[in-house]
Amino acid sequence: MDKVVPLGEMAAAVEPRSLVSFGGGGMVRKPMAAVAALALRRTPVRLAVFLGGPDVDLMLGAGVVDELQFAYVGLDALGLSPNFRRAREKDGLPVVEWTEAMFIAGVEAATRRVPFMPTVSGPGVDLMDVPGTPFRRFGCPLTGEELTAVPAIRPDVLFLHAGEADRAGNVRITGDGFLDPQLARAASTVFVTADRVVDRLGGAISEHETTISRLWVSGVAEVPRGCGFTASYPDWPLDYAAADDYVGHCRDHDWLREHAGTLVNGAAR
Repeated sequence: MDKVVPLGEMAAAVEPRSLVSFGGGGMVRKPMAAVAALALRRTPVRLAVFLGGPDVDLMLGAGVVDELQFAYVGLDALGLSPNFRRAREKDGLPVVEWTEAMFIAGVEAATRRVPFMPTVSGPGVDLMDVPGTPFRRFGCPLTGEELTAVPAIRPDVLFLHAGEADRAGNVRITGDGFLDPQLARAASTVFVTADRVVDRLGGAISEHETTISRLWVSGVAEVPRGCGFTASYPDWPLDYAAADDYVGHCRDHDWLREHAGTLVNGAAR
């Protein structure tokens, strides 16, 4: 089955208030072209992102995030995410903060089709005492040990970026796969942008690569440097100059809209 679809159709498939997730981590392999296409449609969504970066920041700057769940949001060596900081300090954005271990457990629960996952990472964590927390303490029925129940994270739509994919939907990631393979199994719909889309992936998989089966992928689009200024190895290192330019201008709504447009048109700054 040929799963190649236009980038615009991917963004158009997202319905209002959908739970959306983005793959990659921090400043690596963020699906920025897809993020920009989604932001320009002005569709309000809920976000659940493991290691957020400019993807989350752009969506917040566009004003299309109704709720955010995250384990981390930042721009790594470039510091805090400007629009994320504003949203937390001034805009009253509803958030649920997870530890990384708890977020992984929530995704694992979704892959196993269970409503929650027990974890030992909750006791002693301040997040347990935040009003409205979705996490619950309970005693293990077998040992009596205090555990934490974390709810399943089931994205309605997941966007990933990879170096290579084939027309059938198989995906090859060079470098850290982060949580992408698990998120792909947890999400209802998975869209992948890739620097290259080939007829068929071939060759041996090296120890430095991660693959995602076509079984979990709904559609693929060839978008060279669809990662924007974030890194997509081996072809694209992090563009520090462009990233620094983003940090300096991203709070300007007109600039951000123009930046999103260049990403969608394949001419990321």
